Amino acid sequence: MLIGMTIVFLFLALLVGVIHATSRLLGRYSPEEPIVLKPASTVPVRNVGGEDEAEIVAAITAAIHRYQNKQGTF
Repeated sequence: MLIGMTIVFLFLALLVGVIHATSRLLGRYSPEEPIVLKPASTVPVRNVGGEDEAEIVAAITAAIHRYQNKQGTF
């Protein structure tokens, strides 16, 4: 058991060392300039308001009411 635990400990220590070394190498050789994001597309967004919003609220309310009424019956 002691040999197995020692092997696992050494493997984990080696893994931590490799990850630390990789992190330092990537930090040293990676580009420092910021990544430039492309502007958002100019696709028009549908305005949800007025009548559509009332329909959505009514549908959600009906679903909640139906769910609550089904709780007591199986």
